[in-house]
Amino acid sequence: MNASAALLLAHSLLMAQTAAPPLSPAAPWAPTARRLTVVLQAPRSAIPHPEVRISPGMGTLLLFDTPVARAELEGEKHFTRVRLAGDTLTLMPSASVEEREELRMTVHFADGAAPASATFRLVPHPTLADRQVEVHRQARSADSLHAELLEKEEELRRLREELARMEAARSLPDGLTGMLAIRHLDETGVRARWNDEQLVRHPRNALEIRSATTYRAAAQVAVAVECEELRGGAPWEARGATLVPREGAALRVLRVWQAAPTAAGIVGHFIVEAEATDTMSPGPYTLTVWTGGDKRSVILGNLMFP
Repeated sequence: MNASAALLLAHSLLMAQTAAPPLSPAAPWAPTARRLTVVLQAPRSAIPHPEVRISPGMGTLLLFDTPVARAELEGEKHFTRVRLAGDTLTLMPSASVEEREELRMTVHFADGAAPASATFRLVPHPTLADRQVEVHRQARSADSLHAELLEKEEELRRLREELARMEAARSLPDGLTGMLAIRHLDETGVRARWNDEQLVRHPRNALEIRSATTYRAAAQVAVAVECEELRGGAPWEARGATLVPREGAALRVLRVWQAAPTAAGIVGHFIVEAEATDTMSPGPYTLTVWTGGDKRSVILGNLMFP
């Protein structure tokens, strides 16, 4: 081989190495760490249990952020090794695991917080095993769960009362007869009070407030507000409200009503109705009404009821 031929061969080999595609940084079955989050679920929750893939002869390591007291494994005979050490669980499936479509494993945590346990679906695959799984548990204390339970029970009680009122109202006549039948009116009728003289308007109200009139009957109070001159933005529609006295607990708002959203150049009005109590004071009260999705609120202070 002469010098020219050798030089040409060396150049060809160099170009072939340069043009060769780079090696894949990792095979698709290369071990990677996954992260799962375990949260407290309702007993009949439809949320599926988290999935962990396992493969014959490949170890799967589950690392928990909470010590585990014990693990219950369905079909343990399909595993050559199941070892629990504090917050680490090692699973080594045998070849027979391929006979199963899915296995269940439940771990029980050792600290007494909720959730007390977590269930996983072990799904066999020929090669794509989860070699390392980090399990994060969103723990809840007993006091936190008790407080949430009391809140839900109170909400359920209010909904039941509201449902009972709605069902009772369906069988009652309308107008004054209906109000008298359910004792929303007594012998004093409906008393009204004009609040314009002492009314305090918040300087950043979304609406220009013309007037506010308060009403009181046997079981309800109401504030009727007349407004105009929307201050910029989209039309304003009352969605929620609070009625808070200077001292004591806020009244329970029953409904917020508005005939139509208030737009620029249109005079509108809305009504906030709340539950009256035997011990409620005549005032002063602060009414806050807001629209949905933003902070464009209307705040009126120094409201007095008759």
